[in-house]
Amino acid sequence: ELGAERSYGVGMFFFPQDELKRNQIVMDILNKNLLTYHYQPIVNAHDGSIYAYEALMRSKTGEVSPFQIIKSATYLNRLNDVERFTLLNVTSEVTQNPEQFGSAKIFINSLPGIEIPEADEREFEARLVENDGRFVIEFTEESELDDKQLDSMKLKYERYGCRIAVDDFGAGYSNVNNLLRYMPQYVKIDRMLIMKIQDNPQKQHFVRSIIDFAHDNGIRALAEGVETGDELIECLRLGVDLIQGYYTGRPERIPIAEIDPEIRSQIEEFRLQNMDWRAV
Repeated sequence: ELGAERSYGVGMFFFPQDELKRNQIVMDILNKNLLTYHYQPIVNAHDGSIYAYEALMRSKTGEVSPFQIIKSATYLNRLNDVERFTLLNVTSEVTQNPEQFGSAKIFINSLPGIEIPEADEREFEARLVENDGRFVIEFTEESELDDKQLDSMKLKYERYGCRIAVDDFGAGYSNVNNLLRYMPQYVKIDRMLIMKIQDNPQKQHFVRSIIDFAHDNGIRALAEGVETGDELIECLRLGVDLIQGYYTGRPERIPIAEIDPEIRSQIEEFRLQNMDWRAV
């Protein structure tokens, strides 16, 4: 059971009752593997087809948010459980239900540097082999990995046919040097840069530079958090390869087979009017 106090540096740190309750709920979720995943479409910006899905963590109980799960798991020293359940649950679901996912790739969020038990690692690797080339491992570029750890991780995923995506690029202290270290196959442009981008020339200039750098280095650029038609059109104008956000599709427990026909037509119409636009 969780106590109401915890030694924290010097003095005592008091947890509010609601936080204690949340930690207890998360402990129970992790003890029983009550994590589930909803799948958000990632759309091909060339023709509006579904290119991939991102697996987004939820709890089966619905009592706590993904952010709260990660926060409590960090306090409880249970991030390794979040990592192993995510890797195993998602790869198992995709393997057992191929008809739900078609030929789409699956983006899985990972916590680099978090080790999982050897038996679970072998099971995960076996699923990667079985689904050769289907999975994309996604992590934030501020993950604290030294060059040796990073090279080892990249070699492992390359061996099993996985691709790598860097998430939330452009947030915080991100820089091109970090992107050069990771050299992923996909770079996901942070949603804060995409929000109301049609009204902000500075955002447009910065996002254009990210896209140009990505294309010059064989990396696909994905715009995250696209929530309006104006944001979509501006991202298409700037040359992104992939679109993800509530405007093109919300996360669903059973992945949608295609996006809204009107939105797909919007993408196709843009392409027809801009025939020199770069395709995925």
